[in-house]
Amino acid sequence: MHKPKIFLVNGESGSLVTLEETGYLTEDVLQSLLVSHPDLLPGDQIDPENPRRWLLVAREMSVPDSADDTGRWSLDHLFLDQDGIPTFVECKRSVDTRTRREVVAQMLDYAANGVEYWSIDHLRQAATEMAQQLGIPLDEQILELVGDDEETDVEIYWETVESNLRSGRVRLVFVADKTPKELRRLVEFLNAEMINVEVLAVEIKQFQRRDDTKQKALVPRVVGFTETARSAKGKSSTKQKQHTTLEKFMSECEPVARIFFQRVLKLAQEKEFAIYWGTVGFSVRAKLPSGSLASFVYGYPPNEFSFYFGYTSLLPEGKKSSALRRSLLDYGVFKESGKWTLKTSVVEGNLELLNEVYDYILDQVEKFLESQRG
Repeated sequence: MHKPKIFLVNGESGSLVTLEETGYLTEDVLQSLLVSHPDLLPGDQIDPENPRRWLLVAREMSVPDSADDTGRWSLDHLFLDQDGIPTFVECKRSVDTRTRREVVAQMLDYAANGVEYWSIDHLRQAATEMAQQLGIPLDEQILELVGDDEETDVEIYWETVESNLRSGRVRLVFVADKTPKELRRLVEFLNAEMINVEVLAVEIKQFQRRDDTKQKALVPRVVGFTETARSAKGKSSTKQKQHTTLEKFMSECEPVARIFFQRVLKLAQEKEFAIYWGTVGFSVRAKLPSGSLASFVYGYPPNEFSFYFGYTSLLPEGKKSSALRRSLLDYGVFKESGKWTLKTSVVEGNLELLNEVYDYILDQVEKFLESQRG
C-alpha cells in the first residue's frame, strides 16, 4: 500500500531521509502532544494576519449539564487564545468512525453546556492547576500570551474570557490524523451558519522512518475552513472587541438595576476607584500597593452584580477572607459562583439591601488597602 511521504534533507551530505505517514497508536499520544506542544494547533493557518497563540486551561476539562452538576462529560482540551476565545478541542484517530457525525454532536453538547454552566472562577481554577503542573505561573503565561506591556492587565484578560463565554464566542476544533470528507462538509456547513462560533478541523499527520521509529515529523494542517468563513469570523471578531459605554450599558439594564448601578458608579468615582468598561459590562477597580489595578466588583446587564475576592493583595486571606465571605453571604442576597465569586441579581426586593452591601464592600476594601500602605 502506498503511503504519503515527506523528505528530510541531510545538511552535511544533501541526501534525503524518507519519512512515511503512520497513524498514532492511541488517542492519548495525540492528546499528550497537544499538552506539550500547543502550537501543533496551527495558529498561523487559523488566522494568517494575526496568528493564534494558546494557553492550555485543562486537559480532560469537566463539562456539566446543569447548574448543580460538577461534570457530565470530559472535553479533551480547553485552550484560550490571546483574545480570550475559549477553544474546545477533541482528538480522534482516523480509525475511530466517530470522527464523523457523532463527534460533531458531542462537541456541540460540550460547547452549549460549557457556555451555559462554566463560571469564570471554574476556568481560572482549572488554568491555575494546569499552570502548577507545568511549573509556569499562570499570570506569567497570560502576560506572554497577550503581550507584556503597559496596557496588559491579567484581570482585563479574564473579563474578556467571560465576555466571550457570555456571548457564545467560542472555537471548536476537531483534531485527527486524517479528516474524513463527511467531517469536512459538516465543518464548512457549521462555519457558514454560525457567526460567533468558529469551527475547524485540524489534521496532525505523523511521519517516521521505517527503520527508526524515534525519528518522526508532525505536520499540522487546517482543513474545511474557507476564506469566506474566515472573513465572516474576522468581521464578527472586530465587532465583539468594541467596548461598551455608560449609555449603552444603562440602556440594556432593567429599571431597578439602572438605579443601583448608577449609585455603584457614582460612589466608586467619589472614592477614587477606577471604572473599567468591558465589551458587555463594567468593573470597579482598586489600585494595589504594587501600582497595578485589581477588579473586585462587576456589573452586567440586565441586572447582574458580582463581587470577586481572589486578589490577596486587595483583601485579606486565610481566616479573615473566610470571615468576609461569610459576612457577605449572611446578607442573604449573594449566591456562590466558584471559589472566588459571589453573584446576585438586582431586583426591587433587594435594592435597599444591596446598597448596604456595596457600602460595606467599599469600606472593607478601603480599610485593607490603607492597612497595606501603612
